[in-house]
Amino acid sequence: MEKITKDISQIIAGEIKIINDKVHGLNFLELLKASIIEKLLEVLNRHKFPLDQLIEYQNEINIDSRHINISINYFLNSMSVTKKKIDNDSLFISLNELSNFDIFRDNKEFTSLVVYKNTGLSLPKDTVLNAKYSKNLLLIGISINDYEQTLTK
Repeated sequence: MEKITKDISQIIAGEIKIINDKVHGLNFLELLKASIIEKLLEVLNRHKFPLDQLIEYQNEINIDSRHINISINYFLNSMSVTKKKIDNDSLFISLNELSNFDIFRDNKEFTSLVVYKNTGLSLPKDTVLNAKYSKNLLLIGISINDYEQTLTK
């Protein structure tokens, strides 16, 4: 399992370096999503799914003015998260299985989105959500804290 997490982190780090430094926030995450999904699928095709063990991997990457947090999780069983507030602009990539997100507009109104396998969803910071993850889901979470964004507030 160490090899798969290392390969995924290397792909993400390599693509981060290619994206123009002037692109920030959700635009950056959307460009990153478009460039990494196909490369991630190539790596995953070399592994047999479902995997036999849980993966909980965290990594931080600092490149130029970008501070990126990567989390790679493989769920053996279905899981749900309730009313989680996202602290930074974030990208969630759902591989192998689908996941459901309820994005809240206020305390009662929300929009439900299904993220199908091998796709992703970018969300702005301060979004409140519920998430339901299918079993045997490989979920990649990427959050960005641009130093430049913080300084301009």
